[in-house]
Amino acid sequence: MREISVKEIVEITRGVLTRGDPSQRVTGVTVDSRCVAEGDLFCATKGEKVDGHDYVLDAFSKGAVASLVSREVDVPSNFSPQKAVILVPDTVTALGDLARFYLDSLGARVIGVTGSVGKTSTKDMIYSVLQKRFRVGKNPGNLNSHIGLCLAAFQLDPGIEIAILEMAMRAVGEIRYLASIARPTYGVLTDISQSHIGVVGSLEKIARGKAELIEALPAGGIAFLAGDNPLIREVTAGVKCRRVFYGFGPDCQYRAKEVTILGEEGAAFTLRYPGGEIRAKIPVPGKHQVQNALCAAAVGIELGMTPDEVVGGLETASLSGMRTALAHTGPLTILDDSYNSSPVSCKAALDLLNELPGERKIALLGDMLELGEWAPEAHREVGRYAAGRVDVLVTQGDLARYIADGAIEASGTVGRATEVTWVPDRESARRFLTGALKAGDVVLVKASRAMKFEEYVEFLKARGREMDANG
Repeated sequence: MREISVKEIVEITRGVLTRGDPSQRVTGVTVDSRCVAEGDLFCATKGEKVDGHDYVLDAFSKGAVASLVSREVDVPSNFSPQKAVILVPDTVTALGDLARFYLDSLGARVIGVTGSVGKTSTKDMIYSVLQKRFRVGKNPGNLNSHIGLCLAAFQLDPGIEIAILEMAMRAVGEIRYLASIARPTYGVLTDISQSHIGVVGSLEKIARGKAELIEALPAGGIAFLAGDNPLIREVTAGVKCRRVFYGFGPDCQYRAKEVTILGEEGAAFTLRYPGGEIRAKIPVPGKHQVQNALCAAAVGIELGMTPDEVVGGLETASLSGMRTALAHTGPLTILDDSYNSSPVSCKAALDLLNELPGERKIALLGDMLELGEWAPEAHREVGRYAAGRVDVLVTQGDLARYIADGAIEASGTVGRATEVTWVPDRESARRFLTGALKAGDVVLVKASRAMKFEEYVEFLKARGREMDANG
């Protein structure tokens, strides 16, 4: 992060310096007092359970040089008089103002990335491609909310030419706010589907909210859009910037043909782009990852890279953790896609599981949250989709019972027999898997983030080591 003085922060946030030295230099920003580093600005935000104002003194004692607050905080005299307190009407708004200033000061072109699924993987692939030509920064992890995006901005290094910023939403208007901070020149819309529909309210609201990113782009900007989704074409039809479509259909400027899933080695395909075609390979498997790669290729070529440079970037792409991660432990293969789940992404993961080499295909699936009144049928639909695609289906969670129900309903209509088991809790699932797992099994682990299914991944790895030791 480029250093910013307390005086500058006061001016940017239109705050009042109630104590401290205005010449102090801030070298980092955090909202978590547990993560304070020397030289940080601590922004005291108020959550449902915790009020950051109660931790200002803790932040100062750990090395913070300044704090943004929205109410007076009594700082005892034993703290250095240089420790600065900046009073603002709203700390979250002030954080956004500061992030906007910092991003503007970098002078980098910004690519905004949003969508119902595939945001992080697409961001990672764009980053891998653009690194072949440019100095690039991106959100670490999934810092993509109204607070997370700001914190991600402060972690971008001075000197970058392009910033790739992922944006999430839980209501209409949130993407517009994030775009007002990031001021993107380019935007990516990966998909519109049921994810978070229970929170947002309807598919139409999701579409309208996601399209806010594209609406925020300048006339000289470019929107990179998943062209196989008719709803994306519809909601972006009136935007002022140029639209570039990627996907598998003939109406996409950037499309894939001759797709080959290579198992653990990833996937290969022929990339069609305006003016030619080239063979490409990605080190992560799955047709859905090919679509993400098409987006990255479109971004790279439209920003002036050669097709050879783009292909080189795709070949070295790596994804953030718990996303389509394959691990071999003893005689087991584990497909860790446990970071999150939705009906669309779960079906894509089941397709990938079915395509991987191995003996039996086992899917361990949990609740897909935030689907509201659509949740029971959405889970049944995933169950019906799993039937015939996997050998063993294990579901855990209150909603995941509907996945099992859907699979049982469909079991008589598919040629491949699927053994279906619902378990009420983790202990029951562990007992079942301990007795059921065999050498050569390939196990998919997937559920919504709050289900913490990554704990199963660790269990499966430990079980694989036991099986290996026992021969």
